[in-house]
Amino acid sequence: MRLLPSIILFITFLSACTSDDVVKSEKEELWGIFKKITNRSISKDKNLTQSSAFPNSKKWLEQFKQPIILTSSTDKKNQATLVSLGNNKERLTWVSSDGISLSYDDGVLIATRGYSQDLLSLRYNKPKKIFSSSYLEYYKTHRYLNGENRYNDIHFKCTGKKMVPRSIEIVEYTLLVEKYVETCVNKQYTYINEYDLLSGTTVVMKSKQWISPVNRYFLTYNLYALQQF
Repeated sequence: MRLLPSIILFITFLSACTSDDVVKSEKEELWGIFKKITNRSISKDKNLTQSSAFPNSKKWLEQFKQPIILTSSTDKKNQATLVSLGNNKERLTWVSSDGISLSYDDGVLIATRGYSQDLLSLRYNKPKKIFSSSYLEYYKTHRYLNGENRYNDIHFKCTGKKMVPRSIEIVEYTLLVEKYVETCVNKQYTYINEYDLLSGTTVVMKSKQWISPVNRYFLTYNLYALQQF
């Protein structure tokens, strides 16, 4: 993945073709929720979890004049800033300077392009229904393209559980979040996704999600909810 200057140049070039109205509207809604949550008194005490995987600052975030998200490998070796490419029925797609694109439905990863084993689509329950539950059982189907140019579906049985609220820090903002832990299993694979929900909402601020058997997990930070233009 390329360095920050290249990413900034790419963002400038892409500004003519992004779906700004949809992202701006959603960002403004999330920013309103965010302010209400952070207006509560949250002290930086022993319950605060520092995000060592995320060293960036408010000053760094202010460089971007378009909504962005940030993704990172779990080993912290690869990191990319993505800008909004468009939307399909309110499902947002984000793209990096090196052509990787990720699509999300309310914070749940539903498709990737540019990886060695892309997630072509995901059959899933509505995220708001899942994240509103303290405990839920459901099914998911991941679809991939195999070497014979055919679809390969992997079916999972999943359970989701919401944990007690705690404080985390992202880009020097202290956020009260509720972790939603999703465990999915079948005969071959088991994975555990983690979603940090802005407390009292279904807004995903940070997540650790499984892409595929080959690519495993990566982290996503929802930064456009924290941006001010």
